[in-house]
Amino acid sequence: MSLLRVLATWMVICVLSALQLQAQKATCSNWNLWLLNPNSALNPSLQTAGVNDNRTVVGTAAFAVNKPNIWGFVHHLNGTITYWHPPNAKQSSLTGRNNLGNTAGNYLDTAGIWHAAYLHGSATTLIVHPKAAQHSTFVVGINNLNTVLGNYRDSNGLGHNFKRRSDGTFLTVPNFPGAKSTAASGFNDNGVVVGWYVLPSDGSRVAHGYIYRNGSFATLNYRNQITSTSLVGISSNGMVVGNHFFNDGFLYVNGVFKNIWGPNGEHATVRDISANGVITGDMYISGKGTHGFTVTCH
Repeated sequence: MSLLRVLATWMVICVLSALQLQAQKATCSNWNLWLLNPNSALNPSLQTAGVNDNRTVVGTAAFAVNKPNIWGFVHHLNGTITYWHPPNAKQSSLTGRNNLGNTAGNYLDTAGIWHAAYLHGSATTLIVHPKAAQHSTFVVGINNLNTVLGNYRDSNGLGHNFKRRSDGTFLTVPNFPGAKSTAASGFNDNGVVVGWYVLPSDGSRVAHGYIYRNGSFATLNYRNQITSTSLVGISSNGMVVGNHFFNDGFLYVNGVFKNIWGPNGEHATVRDISANGVITGDMYISGKGTHGFTVTCH
């Protein structure tokens, strides 16, 4: 084969590869990037956790001074920020926010005991699963029906997942069959749960995404690769978001995986998606620190 033909073939391969990569990238718009306190040299680091359709984001802030220095935060679209300082708490985190303004979170008190909490208006309801041992109940999300998603450990140290309805009743979210651990991390208003699981045969950095619907599990690994897939949220119409290799965000819609990159090609870690498809997460911007974001993608 002549050199010209080799070069021509190589160019075709490069073009096809570029088109394929382009097709695998999500189309994202309405980016909103923010820091918690951009005007201060002591701006706290942040990790987002949940978002609602109004682009209100909750998560955890870590301050470098004035310990105890880890508090849950609420960031509104207009930039207004509030922090959650429960009485007698050493640290706290917020994990979910619904369209009604109700919030799920957890805090550690001065006696070293963790508490799971449902925040509604000025009231706080503590959540304890009846089978939880040693104050092990944690909540990870909330939907627009005020149902809370969480987990606990039983008296044998085994982990379990649950939903708690607004009337206080608990529903079991089963573990993936044969898995040594199963984490439920997000759900929608239809009750569909997403998360990840680890099998006894998996390596130390391998996890599998799953979708749990109507009593049945479906495995969803990023591009069918056996690496690490964690699903973190699902919208009301079934758009799934997650991460592979722990911090590279993606969208899964209509059977297609699409990578989520920042507006300038930054690596983006996705944390949640709202009922109507607002995505939140965080990304490191060189020289400017880790920013929270909201965005819509398809």
